[in-house]
Amino acid sequence: MSGRTAGVLTLLAVGSSGVRAQTPAPELHCLMQPVDPARRARQAALVVEAQVLDAQGFWNAGHTRLFTRHRLRVFSLLKGQVTDTTGLVLVTEGGRLGLDQQVLTNTLQLAPGQQGVFFLTHTPWPGLPAGANAYTPYASQQGFIEFNPTERTAAEPFRTYAALDASFFKGISSLTGQPRQLLQANTALVPAATPSRRNMAPTISSFSPQTLPAGTGAVLTITGDGFGNSRGTGFVDFRNADDGGSTRVKARDADYLRWTNNRIEVRVPSAANGGSPASNGHPAGSGTVRVTTSDQSVVESASAVTVIYALTNVENTDGTILQRPNHIALNATGGISFRFGPGFAAGAAAAWQRALATWRCQTGMNWDVAAANPSNVIAEDGQNVVAFDAGNELPAQVLGRTTSYYRGCYAPSGEVVFWVKEIDMQFDDGANFQFGPAPAIGSLGQIDFESVAVHELGHAQQLTHLILPGAVMHYAVARGQNTRALNANSDVAGGRQVLRGRSFLLLGCGGPALLPAPLTGFGAQYAAGTGTTLTWATRDECFLSSFVVERSLGGDTTAWTRLATVTTRPPAAQYQYLDAQTPGGLHYYRLRLLRPNGSLDNAAPALVTTEGASVAVSIFPNPVTGDVLRLQYPTAADGTVIFRIYDRLGRRLSTSSVTLSAGLNVVPFSIASLIPGFYILRWQDAQGKTGNRKFMRY
Repeated sequence: MSGRTAGVLTLLAVGSSGVRAQTPAPELHCLMQPVDPARRARQAALVVEAQVLDAQGFWNAGHTRLFTRHRLRVFSLLKGQVTDTTGLVLVTEGGRLGLDQQVLTNTLQLAPGQQGVFFLTHTPWPGLPAGANAYTPYASQQGFIEFNPTERTAAEPFRTYAALDASFFKGISSLTGQPRQLLQANTALVPAATPSRRNMAPTISSFSPQTLPAGTGAVLTITGDGFGNSRGTGFVDFRNADDGGSTRVKARDADYLRWTNNRIEVRVPSAANGGSPASNGHPAGSGTVRVTTSDQSVVESASAVTVIYALTNVENTDGTILQRPNHIALNATGGISFRFGPGFAAGAAAAWQRALATWRCQTGMNWDVAAANPSNVIAEDGQNVVAFDAGNELPAQVLGRTTSYYRGCYAPSGEVVFWVKEIDMQFDDGANFQFGPAPAIGSLGQIDFESVAVHELGHAQQLTHLILPGAVMHYAVARGQNTRALNANSDVAGGRQVLRGRSFLLLGCGGPALLPAPLTGFGAQYAAGTGTTLTWATRDECFLSSFVVERSLGGDTTAWTRLATVTTRPPAAQYQYLDAQTPGGLHYYRLRLLRPNGSLDNAAPALVTTEGASVAVSIFPNPVTGDVLRLQYPTAADGTVIFRIYDRLGRRLSTSSVTLSAGLNVVPFSIASLIPGFYILRWQDAQGKTGNRKFMRY
C-alpha cells in the first residue's frame, strides 16, 4: 500500500545540467515509504555498480526461512572497498528451492542479468551458510537503483532517472563522499549503433479488449501495421503495476500466441519481465501498451488498457512452469486460521478482523482467527501469524509485509500444482497507524490500519498490485486515505476467480480443497436400507442465500441431477439432507452455495458407493474415449501406490506415484499421449501387493 511521507525528502542531484531524480510521489507503495537518499548513502557500507550473475535459493539453519544468494559482477565502486569483482555475495530474503518457495511483499527479488547501483550493508541474519562477508541491500527494494540499459535510464520504487551518464554517478558520489572508481567497463551502457530499419514505422490502430485481467491467461489482441512478419527480438511491454507505471514490464516469451505484420496476440502477465532481460515478477498494470519490433522500432498505443485485477503467479526454479497457486484447507473446518502474536493490541486485532470479514463475506474466502500465537516469529512453522515486529526485523522504511509460503507437488496427471502452505503478516510497531473504527486523518500523518489489512489480505488471497485508484489492490494509498471497501469489479472479481478457479477444487495433490465460507464441514454417508445422508455446518453465515444439493450420474462429475434446495438458518447451523433413493453403484454428491448475486460456489464433491469396501478395482469408462482414464481404487489405509502403464509389447510408458486415503478413491490418469490401442495398468502398494487391469484407448 502507500501514503504521504512526512517532512521534506532530500532529492538526489545527478549533475549540474539540472537533471534530477523525479520527485518522490506523496505516497506509500504497499506499506513502504521513501528512503532519504542521503540517509541511504550514509547507512550503506558498500555502494557498487554491478550486475547480478546468478540466483541460488537456500534454507537458513533452522529450515524455516528461504533466502537467495547472488554473485555480483562489480563494474564500479562508489563507497567502500571490494577486492573480488566477480564474486561479491549478496543475499535477499525469500527464494525458491526445488518445489518450495517463499515470497515477501515489499522485499527485493533479483534475477540474473539485472544491473544497477546497490547500496549494501552486512547481512543481519545469523547463521546463514552464504558466508560472513555477504551483503544485503539497505532498505531492501530501495537499496537498488535498477538500470534499463536499452533506454539508458534507471528507476527505484519512488524515483526515476532520465539519463545514465556521468552526472548520474556524480550525484551518488556527492552523497557517499567517495569518487566513482571504475573497475571494469559496463559494456551494456556503451551506446549501440542505431540499427538499420528496413520496415516502415509501426502503427497501432486498436487493441481489444479494453479491460482484462492479468495472470489468468487473458489475451490482448493488438492490431496495426509494420510489426514485422515474425516476432524475432520484438516484444510488447506494459506499465509496471508495482511502481504505478513509472517503469515498464515485458511479456514473457511464452505469452506470445501470434505475431504478424498486422496483428499481435499476447497474454497479459502478472509476473512479467522487467526492463532488463531478467525476470523479476512485476505485474502488468493499466496504461498505454507499447510494441517494439525486431528492428527496434517503437510504437505506443494512443489509449490505455485497463487491468481490472491481477492474480499472483508462481514460477518453478528453472523458470519453465508458471502457475496460479491455490489455497488448501489448513484447519479442521475446511479453511485457514490466523493467529495474533503477543502485543497485537485489541484495536489492531479488531481492525484486522473487520478486514478479514470484508473478504470472507464478499468472496467466500474461508479463513478465521484462532487462539493467540506464543511468539511474533515470522517463519515457516505451520502457523499463520499476524504480528508487530519487536525490533528491526523489517527493512528500513517498510511498515509491513505479507509472506506467502508455497509448496509444489505432482498431480496424477503429471501437472505441477503450487499451493499456499502458510501465510504470515508483520507490521511495524512504530508506524503511525489509526486502528479505527474512526477514519485516519491525513493532517495527522495517520495510516488507516484497516485499509492496510484489507490490502495485505488481498495479497494473502493471492492477488497482486494494480494501477486502479479506488481498488483495494491499487499499488498505493495516501496517509489519511480510508479504503476499506472492496471494488466489486476488481477486488471481488479477482478474489472470486482465485477461489472458483483453483482453491475450491480438488487438484490432485497438495491437500484437501478449501470449503467455501461460511461452510465448516461437509460429508456424505450411505447406509443400506436408509439411503445417503448429507451433513454440513456453517459459521457466521454471510454472503449466502441458500444451498443446492446435487447427485452425479454415476461416476461422471460433469453430469448432475438437482435433488433439493435447502434454506439457510443464520447465523450458524447444522444441516442434514437424506437421499432415500440412492441408486446402486458409485456416485458423487455436491453441495452448492447460492450467493446473493445468483452465482454458485461448489464444495468439493463427496464420493459414495452402495457397494461398501467390497467394491472392486475398476477402470471407468472402459474403453477410454477421452484423454483421462479414471481408476476406482479402494484401500483400507492411507498410503502411496505406484501405478505403471504398459503397452501390448510390455514396454513401460509411464509411472505415477499417488498418495491415497483410506476408503474408495477415484484416481485420474492423463492418457493424452497414448495412441489408440490395448494397454495394461499395473500397480503396487506400500505393502507390496500388486494387481493390474487391462483397458482399451479409443
